[in-house]
Amino acid sequence: MDIAVTCAACGRLHTFAGLVPFRAECEGCAADLHTCVTCRFHDRFIENECREDQADPVAKKDRRNLCEYWKPKPAGAVVDDAAAAKAKLAALFGGSAPSSSSMPSSSMPSSSMPSSSMPSAADEAKRRLDDLFKKKP
Repeated sequence: MDIAVTCAACGRLHTFAGLVPFRAECEGCAADLHTCVTCRFHDRFIENECREDQADPVAKKDRRNLCEYWKPKPAGAVVDDAAAAKAKLAALFGGSAPSSSSMPSSSMPSSSMPSSSMPSAADEAKRRLDDLFKKKP
């Protein structure tokens, strides 16, 4: 059974027959392949950044390790968790993920917005959230 591993550094796809050696390196950039960031259990938003609860904590997630629970992410899977999170967020709220330059400043009062423009769905959601958590007199 062939196992495919995508290099987290350069995105090159590597195929191994059987198990992936602990010391496997990318042929293109010499980055380690048997790392937490190339594992399907890696999730940087949870404790120890690993969804496998029996795995020992690993200090350097982008360096080779001896984890026996390691399983490669599916071929073509997004290695960059931040990009995947932004894509999920954009899908949730519709449209593309806003860049920081296009977002309105949080210090700008809503009354300074032009009254001729209709509030967007995001603006309406923020207003409702602010109303929900505003201090009561």
